[in-house]
Amino acid sequence: MFQKRLHRNSQKRFYCKDKIYFISTITRKRFPFFKEDLFCELFVENLKICKKLKEFKLYAFTIILDHIHLLLKPDGEFNISQIMQFLKRHFSRDMNYIINPNNEGEIRESRLHYGEYKDFSKIIYLHDIKLRQFKNQFIKQYGQSQFKIPLFKWQQSFHDHVIRNEKDFIKHLNYIIFNCIKHGVCKNEMKYKWSSINPKFEDLIDDWQ
Repeated sequence: MFQKRLHRNSQKRFYCKDKIYFISTITRKRFPFFKEDLFCELFVENLKICKKLKEFKLYAFTIILDHIHLLLKPDGEFNISQIMQFLKRHFSRDMNYIINPNNEGEIRESRLHYGEYKDFSKIIYLHDIKLRQFKNQFIKQYGQSQFKIPLFKWQQSFHDHVIRNEKDFIKHLNYIIFNCIKHGVCKNEMKYKWSSINPKFEDLIDDWQ
């Protein structure tokens, strides 16, 4: 059953149970943050923790220079807007913790320890450790004070498409898999490392059949 709601930027979304969604989201002004493997890895880590906390099935994803594609199915009480809001908000905070040379304060995950996600404290704690490692890697590569890479922002909102049937699913799955070739970041989709086709992400991806 479909439920229509008005998004805060006046975009209409249709929420329904037991449906798969193709989702796209873009960096602000299409800045190519994801040229950096470090930022791709950070996004995957955020995707993992979001999947645990917001309960969804993930069938495919790809990370391409300035945008992300996901193929997912909400599997709990959270709809796609809630899932994407969490993923985009917390990834942005993590990115800016790493990029901003003046940011030495509390990292964002610490705020979750005593809130509604306290049952996931071990996952959050391990993410905190990785985040500090990412920041150290970034400083080692770019120095303590850098201005080459701007603070991170997503473009407002995101695009979503409800998968209608198996044919539509295969169409969007292939779109995700071959997106790296379309944008010229690889010549062989099987060798592109920031896609769900990479065996490295086997544990993150759910079986759709």
